[in-house]
Amino acid sequence: MVETPSFGQPEILTPGEEVEVVTRAAVPWFTRIEGLTLERGPIRIPVPLQTATGRGARPTALGRLPSDCPPGNYDLVARAGTRESRARRAVAVLASIPERFTVAQITDLHVGYTPEGEASVGRIVDELDRLKPDLVVVTGDITDDGNWDHFERAQRVLDKLTMPFVCVPGNHDRRGFAGYLSSFGLPYYSVKFGHWTLLGLDGGHGWDQFTESQFAFIGRELDAAQPGRVIVLSHIPLAGKRSIKAHAGDAIALLERKHVPLVLSGHWHYGGGYEAANGTPIGAQTGTQFVTTAASGGWPHVAPNERLASRGFTLVTVDNGRVASVEYCGFDSGAAREANQ
Repeated sequence: MVETPSFGQPEILTPGEEVEVVTRAAVPWFTRIEGLTLERGPIRIPVPLQTATGRGARPTALGRLPSDCPPGNYDLVARAGTRESRARRAVAVLASIPERFTVAQITDLHVGYTPEGEASVGRIVDELDRLKPDLVVVTGDITDDGNWDHFERAQRVLDKLTMPFVCVPGNHDRRGFAGYLSSFGLPYYSVKFGHWTLLGLDGGHGWDQFTESQFAFIGRELDAAQPGRVIVLSHIPLAGKRSIKAHAGDAIALLERKHVPLVLSGHWHYGGGYEAANGTPIGAQTGTQFVTTAASGGWPHVAPNERLASRGFTLVTVDNGRVASVEYCGFDSGAAREANQ
């Protein structure tokens, strides 16, 4: 089975770049990766192997994309003998990584909550395909109850996106965590987008806590990333009410020390009134900005300003090596109607 890259946490590459593949073998003493292929519909693109490890529980391989590989989202197929393992939309090939790009954040899809909520998610996905941001990030609570069928339904909706996207789990996803892991891959990770690093965290682990191992992982990834070019994704916010309970203060201090410009979260089901660690509105302070976005499909909540949040998404513009703007786009007026039913 291909472990990384995976659907929801793809390798984002340009033609000619290398892709590292990590698999998990059920019969490790017989398994060695012998071939890699990118596939999309009728398109089959062999990926020449550069190296492949010996036998073991986690065979790995390094391949190089052809220099004429067409842009697009591809399944990655790893072959060992007569056996194949497919990772859906595990590789996103871009003609180039732009210096100015847009990231769209959606959160709290809660697929399985209500038909109207799912319809809202579908409309937002259609709108994002119209707007064509360079990347979409999905910050947790993808399903409402962790039902395996709901994860598959969420996959089908997100699969409509023509741009690459990355995901982190939310607390609701842990109600059926095997379904999340099978559908979206590892719960915390880092993904490169050119000079930038997307650092996805598992804020729902251990009852809204960062474990010791994950906190150590955060430190290692920040050391390896380019300073000031990291966007952190955490379903549960690190600051404010209903935030991470363990290591949150240490994580905030580390992010600020490493000059991380932006942390994107959900969980609260309201957005637009962005908060920083000290409660200051975004843009009113320097340092790390903490942004919470309203639900795209879950139930609407009343924000601190006593206004009912509409469903929507956030657009982040990155330009010249910095986060240039953050804009919340309220999208679904049906949220208010649903809340009053």
